[in-house]
Amino acid sequence: MSAAIDRREVAADLVEATPGAWGMWLLASPFLIFVLWLWVDIFAYYSPVPWKWLDVLIGALLFAFLVVLPLGWLAHRTVTAAPRLFQHAGWDIHPLEPVRDQEKYLVRYIYHARRRAAPSWNRQWLRAAQGWVYIEIAAILIGGILIVPLFFSALDFGFGR
Repeated sequence: MSAAIDRREVAADLVEATPGAWGMWLLASPFLIFVLWLWVDIFAYYSPVPWKWLDVLIGALLFAFLVVLPLGWLAHRTVTAAPRLFQHAGWDIHPLEPVRDQEKYLVRYIYHARRRAAPSWNRQWLRAAQGWVYIEIAAILIGGILIVPLFFSALDFGFGR
């Protein structure tokens, strides 16, 4: 017999989180470095410019403004649009009534308002960094799920014997 857990509902506001930007870029760096390397390599292959260093510089700048910023911002906006689904990723919860430490994890928050931080270039780059962390997490999870049928498919074709 299990006792039902009594969950109190508490009104709360969601305020956009402000983590350290360098930490976010560091977390996203393995995936970003791989994609940047691929982008610059393809850019240099099709570029008419004869200098490799200029191709790398132009390719990296285009990558930052055409890929990193828009896709990271879009991923951030997508994840923060569904706070319950993504476990409040990108948000700080500010309860509108007191919550005791003992019940902190048993409370169900009912959101009334979402307050995003004031827009600035620094904030846009921070959102892009957070978004790329979300993209990297999704790639790891999707890869972990897809590797199972690939493993069994490879065994069917005789690999690993």
